Amino acid sequence: MNTFRREIAFLLLFFAISAVISVYFYAELKAAGVTTVPIHWNILNEPDLFAKTLTAVLIGPLAILLMIVILLSSAFRKYEKQEQRSVRFVVLLISAVLVVMNWIALSTALRYGAERAEDFRLLHLVLGLLFILIGNRFGKLRPSYWIGIRTPLTLSNEELWNRVHRKGGRLMVISGIFILAGLFFVNKSWFWVFYLPLLISIVLSVFVIPRIEKRKMEI
Repeated sequence: MNTFRREIAFLLLFFAISAVISVYFYAELKAAGVTTVPIHWNILNEPDLFAKTLTAVLIGPLAILLMIVILLSSAFRKYEKQEQRSVRFVVLLISAVLVVMNWIALSTALRYGAERAEDFRLLHLVLGLLFILIGNRFGKLRPSYWIGIRTPLTLSNEELWNRVHRKGGRLMVISGIFILAGLFFVNKSWFWVFYLPLLISIVLSVFVIPRIEKRKMEI
């Protein structure tokens, strides 16, 4: 059994930070008389989903709690050392990003309608770095219980898994670089094009690269 004690400790710290952020912005939103705030923004940086203030401030801490539950539920499975490192890296990285995104979302909700560009620039900076860091890790990821490109083909052969994740990781890094390049065009209506490489990378990694690599191995 993997206790993930250090990871749980970090997640509890992230939860506390996210909770403090939520409490602070809840007080600010209530003081400003705000009762409904945007909680989702489309690729054009326009709000397309709204919620009550209390619901909005609970999303961040609850997301961290979900990560804790996921980690605890996976602790009963035996991991290889390399796989455990990958689980630790991905879980902590995503949780840290969730904390930052909670701050960005609530800060943007408080100042909705004014000075939004800087908040969204920070959001896309975080996402770009996230894909670069995870993509860089993908090449070292061994067959995992719940992290990685888990398709019938990749799960059927460890060598195929390694090949797909090396190539998929490179594509993810490139996608992250494109997102970072788009930081200078956040306010443009065509900003979404900087996310096209990510969409293409996902399609290639899941449906195309596994089949190509399998054929190479059979030659």
